[in-house]
Amino acid sequence: MIFHPNVFGLLLLQTTAGGTFLLTFLYRYPSVNRSFYRLHGLLFLLFSGGALFALGPSGLRIHSFEPGHVDQMTVYLMILGTGALLIYNVLLNFVPWERSRPLTRPVLNISSVLLLGATGTATLFLNTSMSLSMGGSLFMASMFISAFLLGAVLLAMNWGHFYLTNPTLPIEPLAFLVRGLLGCAVATAVLSGIMSVMNWQWHPGFAEGLLLESFQGLYLWGRLLIGVIGGLVISYLAYRTVRMHSTQAATGLLYVALLMILFGEAFSRFLFLNLGILI
Repeated sequence: MIFHPNVFGLLLLQTTAGGTFLLTFLYRYPSVNRSFYRLHGLLFLLFSGGALFALGPSGLRIHSFEPGHVDQMTVYLMILGTGALLIYNVLLNFVPWERSRPLTRPVLNISSVLLLGATGTATLFLNTSMSLSMGGSLFMASMFISAFLLGAVLLAMNWGHFYLTNPTLPIEPLAFLVRGLLGCAVATAVLSGIMSVMNWQWHPGFAEGLLLESFQGLYLWGRLLIGVIGGLVISYLAYRTVRMHSTQAATGLLYVALLMILFGEAFSRFLFLNLGILI
């Protein structure tokens, strides 16, 4: 079942971790206004809470608190990261923007570091059997890259909507986000290609799925065609469209990119958590 709590929780955690990290870079663009930060402060707070619910006691099965355990460290980091996001939202909504702007960025930085740390520890917990292997290292790298990929496509799509009401906004914030999206899509494609070669050699279920000899092949091809290839192509088209300053067309493409990348990452998490296939 693709909506296993760990699949859903990981997607929420990765989106929040990558999104909060990239959001801190938008502070250098004065055209990004307070309403954009308010929107994503609330979204990421809800996502982080959802991830904590899905990956907490139900997903990591914590029965007692024992310091030093990776599963409990994940929950601690997620609680602290969510707390920092709560403070961020309070500052954004109840403190004048002139005073809150210099305060909210370091709070957001702290939250992003904590949530990225939670992404890493959650990966270690779910990946204990291969934590020291090459496959485990590649999977860890892919988890961080997919966090930035999910965060970049969400921020870029939402920022594109602001051009609908104010077409005179500078293009630089969208260009920055789309460049980040394309870079993460390229890195995802490279890592997926490497892991596909490794799985073909070492994992019998991968070859069966690739040849559509098992039902899991639908998830496998969905990951490759929709998430990896489709996400890369649409990200490149969005990048080219932004370079032509066609913001409305780029926003439409980013809608498609968000859906394709989200489904691709969900298929990837499902294949690993249920079948042990890294891709």
